[in-house]
Amino acid sequence: MSWRIVFVFCILSLLSPLAVAQEVRPAHKSVLLLIPEDTALPAMATLVASLRSSLWEAQGGPITLDVESLDLGWARGDAYTHALHTWYLAKYQERRPDALIAFRSDAIQLAQQLRRELWPDIPMIVLSEDERLWEQQPRLERVAGLWLRYDMRATAELALQLLPGTRRLAFVNGSSPWERAQQEQMVRELQPLLAQRGLEFIDLSNLPLSELLQRARTLPDDTTVLTFSFMTDPSGRPFVGREIARMFLSASNRPCFALHETVLGLGFVGGALVSYEAVGQQLSMLTSRVLGGAQEEFLAPLKPASVDTLTVDARALRRWGIPRERVPPGVRLAFDEPTLWERYRWWGLGALTFSGLQALVAGGLVVERRRRMRAQAKLLERQRLEKLAEMEARRTLDQLAHVSRVAALGELAASLAHELNQPLAAILSNAQAARRLLNATPAELDEMREALGDIISDGKRAGEVIHRMRVLLKRGEPRQELHSLNDLVCEVARLLVNDMHLRGADLHLALAPSLPAVQGDGIQLQQVVLNLLINAMDAMADVPAGQRQVQVRTASPVPGQVELSVQDSGSGIEPSRLALIFEPFYSTKEHGLGMGLSISRSIVEAHGGCLEAESPPGQGALLRCVLPAAHTESSS
Repeated sequence: MSWRIVFVFCILSLLSPLAVAQEVRPAHKSVLLLIPEDTALPAMATLVASLRSSLWEAQGGPITLDVESLDLGWARGDAYTHALHTWYLAKYQERRPDALIAFRSDAIQLAQQLRRELWPDIPMIVLSEDERLWEQQPRLERVAGLWLRYDMRATAELALQLLPGTRRLAFVNGSSPWERAQQEQMVRELQPLLAQRGLEFIDLSNLPLSELLQRARTLPDDTTVLTFSFMTDPSGRPFVGREIARMFLSASNRPCFALHETVLGLGFVGGALVSYEAVGQQLSMLTSRVLGGAQEEFLAPLKPASVDTLTVDARALRRWGIPRERVPPGVRLAFDEPTLWERYRWWGLGALTFSGLQALVAGGLVVERRRRMRAQAKLLERQRLEKLAEMEARRTLDQLAHVSRVAALGELAASLAHELNQPLAAILSNAQAARRLLNATPAELDEMREALGDIISDGKRAGEVIHRMRVLLKRGEPRQELHSLNDLVCEVARLLVNDMHLRGADLHLALAPSLPAVQGDGIQLQQVVLNLLINAMDAMADVPAGQRQVQVRTASPVPGQVELSVQDSGSGIEPSRLALIFEPFYSTKEHGLGMGLSISRSIVEAHGGCLEAESPPGQGALLRCVLPAAHTESSS
């Protein structure tokens, strides 16, 4: 028995919280909303959606919001109003909402009639655009309300701040009764501003659409356009205000301002824009308080709804070239998205800088390449000219060397004539002897053979002298060949031996055996030896005969070098003149040209060697020629 009591107690404990929750949960409410226009219009759709979501949140659960669109802007006349009244009496005869909401003065009149006839005891909330609503019609009991202000004065002042050059204000509006009533109120608000600023007022309301668009294209330059609504034209033709706004903005040649946030972004510069989302939120807060039993709301006057905000479209500012600095403090800047340049400015600057640096580097490389090419061209031209100069110098040197050889042989003419005279005289004597031997009876053949042999020998001797002279006198292109320095010295010595004998000089040769060969032009090297030996003999002109000694030595003092030295027994060279004897046209002889030693040094240096002069005290002059040895060695 006890367990049954415990079980029942547990069941009651579980069910009791549910009962309490059901007691504290608010009863399901329903609200009827009468709006003057079609819910498809952006303003009405935004208001209804905001009101529904805000009521749901304020009530803490679902709430039924019945929305009736009256289409008062498009349909006109007492017949239509009477039909609406009859229709809604029939529709809601058996339905009772917990509260009634009406938006706009023309819808408020119909709502009051329905409430008076169907539900006189339910609360009513009105959203009026006219602050003087209760002055125009009696206020019923249990009615609370908000005043929705369309602040055209604030919009005009904002426009004048942004466009200080404005001298005309154009006003665009539709032709419905409600639109005309609102225009009268707004124009009254603008009159003090127009008078204060001395502005001209251009009325573009109550015009057919085609004429309105035509006027918009030809407005004066100092005009600013204020727009409110455009639901119908004078013929009663209905329009969707948002679409008319697009058409008007596309046609207008002047900046336009508006009062509805739903058209922000179409191209209007800005204005005191009404946020219908905020309207729905404030309307839901008032409705929730009324549904919660706040009786004080029925005694208060219409409360202004703080739902308009001074707003400027940043894109429209850029379009019309309005400086951002003119935007007053506190004004909301919509669509203030940075431009592509502003967004990527630093990247762009970096890219431009990098591109500029690349261009500079590329330009520098191009300039450097051109400069280098010019320098290379100049260098090649210089090398070409130097080569031409070098070739010309070589030709000049060859010519001078040839002239020097001819001059040297000219100085040896007497000795050469004497040297040729001896074999020629012997040839003549032997020839005469041979003729006598031929005439003798019997002929002396053995003696004749001996005489003919002497003739041949003397002829060869004379031929060798002539050959040596021809070699030295020969002029041609230098030839790089291997030569034995000892052989070159001996050839020249044989040529000069008779001249030395005539001058009373003795020639002593000390030639090193197994001397490395030298590479070069044999004739030029022989000329060097010839010049050195002739110089040595000339230097001993004042030395008594029998004391004139010329020492010629060859040696290889270090590997890779061959040395030739010529030393005379003359008086030597003064130390101050040692550096001058190799200069062109410098000579110590009275009738000398001063070219022998200069040409000799040039020849030696052209062969990669050097020619130096010394004057040991009491030992005459010593000239030393050093040449590089060739890779192949040649013995003396």
